[in-house]
Amino acid sequence: MGDALIASSPRIRLIATCGSAEGRGHVGRALAIADALVARGAAPELVLLRGALGNDESGRAASIGLAVVDTAPDDAIDAFILDVPDVAEQAAALPAERLLVIDDRDALASPAAVVVQPSQATWRGHAAVGRVLEGYRYAAVGPAYRHHRDATERPATARRGRLDVLVCFGGSDPADVTGRLAPHLDGSDRWQATIILGAGARPSTDPWPGPVLRDPPDLADRMAATDVALLGAGTMKFEAACLARPALLVAAADDQLAVGPAWASTGAADYLGDGRTIDPMSVMAAIDALVADPARRTAMSIAGWDTVDGHAADRIAEAALAVAAGGR
Repeated sequence: MGDALIASSPRIRLIATCGSAEGRGHVGRALAIADALVARGAAPELVLLRGALGNDESGRAASIGLAVVDTAPDDAIDAFILDVPDVAEQAAALPAERLLVIDDRDALASPAAVVVQPSQATWRGHAAVGRVLEGYRYAAVGPAYRHHRDATERPATARRGRLDVLVCFGGSDPADVTGRLAPHLDGSDRWQATIILGAGARPSTDPWPGPVLRDPPDLADRMAATDVALLGAGTMKFEAACLARPALLVAAADDQLAVGPAWASTGAADYLGDGRTIDPMSVMAAIDALVADPARRTAMSIAGWDTVDGHAADRIAEAALAVAAGGR
């Protein structure tokens, strides 16, 4: 991006949501893109249509000077980035020539300057858009994951012995998949689970095996150190891949039913089914099988590493800056 764009500090509004029924993936992605925009001299701001930032999210926003603002129209905005579940409804109210839409569900129905589909290999929408960015090159992860990756060599062989399994079903887990599966995740002498509850997840009064942590600020460190990740099929699968962590996925919401199997086809993870209905014993069996197969874990690690390079937020930020420059 040229010096003129950087010097002029384009004003870019990110619109996201993190309501209790929607998870934290949209706002987490918005924060990653905001970080990349700030690094390029832009002045991003964040509108939350639903929900509020958790402690870790607030800290990330504060660290880059990202302000959370209201939704009042502002003609001084150079570009809008829309990252919400209901893009069709929200996009129609925004100026198409200044709009970049992240469309995981191929639901965009109105014009936009750019559409990004990061959750499938191709975008299958039919709206009139100027540019389509599609595929896992645009699966954004936060800077902590990118920094870990940049300091790590390409994986070679998986660790043996008693392994660590990180378990997280998203930032809010509205269907309480954690509550269904966590009580059964006892690997005995084979593996130990660490259960992560997101900022919006309900607390548990039941005893669960292994440590239980809520919204830890060092989640990227923990993901980098784990041997296997058992995850909801949302955005965390990309974080695991970026760090070359083999993963097992279950759907924790309706929108993950399609993207889970699609992601598994890359070889970076196995998709086990709908976490809201799956037999917990089949999940236990899948963990046991993966723990016992270091060659399979190594292959997953390499596939994830080769698919998500950690720089998608940079690519999306560059596209948003191009939209901002064209709209001026």
